[in-house]
Amino acid sequence: MYNYQHVDNAEPQKEGMSVFALQKGVVYHTYSTYARGTEAFMGTYRFLDLAPWGRNEGKFDETWWRRHDEYAKR
Repeated sequence: MYNYQHVDNAEPQKEGMSVFALQKGVVYHTYSTYARGTEAFMGTYRFLDLAPWGRNEGKFDETWWRRHDEYAKR
């Protein structure tokens, strides 16, 4: 499950945030956000939005970036 939907080929790591509240020993799930909803908490995107080419996403979706160990070896 991702973003309250079934995903056939789930990625091993995908962003998402949830908020919980504890009241009288009971844990309540109060809020969740996924994908673009988490951008406000990612400082890198704020800097990229100020750059001349912005995020330079072009034809790519939000998965255009890679983690440091996923780039091709030179």
